[in-house]
Amino acid sequence: MDLSRRAAAGFALVVLIVGGLFAVQLTAEEWLTLNPPDRMTPVIDSPETVHFGKNDFNYVSWKYRPYKEPLLIATGEDRDSLWYLMFVHANVTPPYGGNPKLGRTGYVKVDYNLHDLAGTAAFHVLALTGSSWRTNRIEGFGSSGLFVGGDAEPGTSMGPTTEMTNYNDILVLPAGVRKDPENAAPYSYYIHFDPASGGLNSLHVTRDLSRVKGEIIDTTDRSGSFYLTCSGGPAIDALLLLVAVDEMQPDTFSLSLNMQFIRSEG
Repeated sequence: MDLSRRAAAGFALVVLIVGGLFAVQLTAEEWLTLNPPDRMTPVIDSPETVHFGKNDFNYVSWKYRPYKEPLLIATGEDRDSLWYLMFVHANVTPPYGGNPKLGRTGYVKVDYNLHDLAGTAAFHVLALTGSSWRTNRIEGFGSSGLFVGGDAEPGTSMGPTTEMTNYNDILVLPAGVRKDPENAAPYSYYIHFDPASGGLNSLHVTRDLSRVKGEIIDTTDRSGSFYLTCSGGPAIDALLLLVAVDEMQPDTFSLSLNMQFIRSEG
């Protein structure tokens, strides 16, 4: 009698273990379906490398970029240019410069490599915090941004683009993605700058980490590094790089980006 009870108990235990493993598998599969790895906020500070060509610029704008009141993409001679834009999702741990008890403080290092660039390439940063967005400024106190000059001959065409006529409360698609109402929504971003709040002067672009508030960088170096820093405010939920060029690019144009969160010391 004891043997048969032990056998029954052992069999029941095996059934429970197998059932538990099956349930865990189903739960994991469902989680990955709802949260594919390329859409999840990284839990480790692994780098991300992405590559783009001229057809990945999927927007065109006459001199402006998103904000509650449109911001200039560039100043000086490039102020009134027509620009081709793409929004790059930086799938890395975002920069954070707030209370270290409320988040992991650090910055994002971006290594870039531009091949056969015609005209100027401009780099800006946007970030979602809660229900509103933030971006860098290029005029006034705390101005920062990266502007790279190229020497290649302009191309004669670009890929299909959507003209930007509104710059707040807009849906933007990632680089290289064109409008497809049925499939675009899971990969798009709705950019909303709250008219009642700020949105400028806490995100910065810099090559010198001692200048955490950033700097305007004008260079002809088609490869190099810069940093995305945050000098305060709530934690960032999503991070985008806005890359814009003011000329049609040749077929041989390419852009490579390697991005990685680096934790601050202390």
